[in-house]
Amino acid sequence: MIELPIERPSNQFLVRERDHRWLPALAATLMLAMLLGSLLFLVGWPRLQATSIHYDLIRLRAQVEELERQHRELEVTVERARSPELLARRAQRLGLQPPDPSQLRVVLPGGGS
Repeated sequence: MIELPIERPSNQFLVRERDHRWLPALAATLMLAMLLGSLLFLVGWPRLQATSIHYDLIRLRAQVEELERQHRELEVTVERARSPELLARRAQRLGLQPPDPSQLRVVLPGGGS
């Protein structure tokens, strides 16, 4: 078999330069991606926070309304429990009676009776 010499490019610099062109392109692509990511972060993060705060506010308003409703119900319950008619019925059920007038004593300020 006859061996033929393999022809190589005459300018080795062009071959090496062509092989290293990917490095600046990769650096530029990464820088652009970082810039775009930073921009999206700076624009998106405040909006995300505002949306989160808005939902928290809605939830807290609903909680306040529920607590106010419970407060009103408890006030009505207390007023019912304080009503004279209900207190009189409870006292009768427990066997309590109003005192006789002879059992009452008037105490005046200053120690006199």
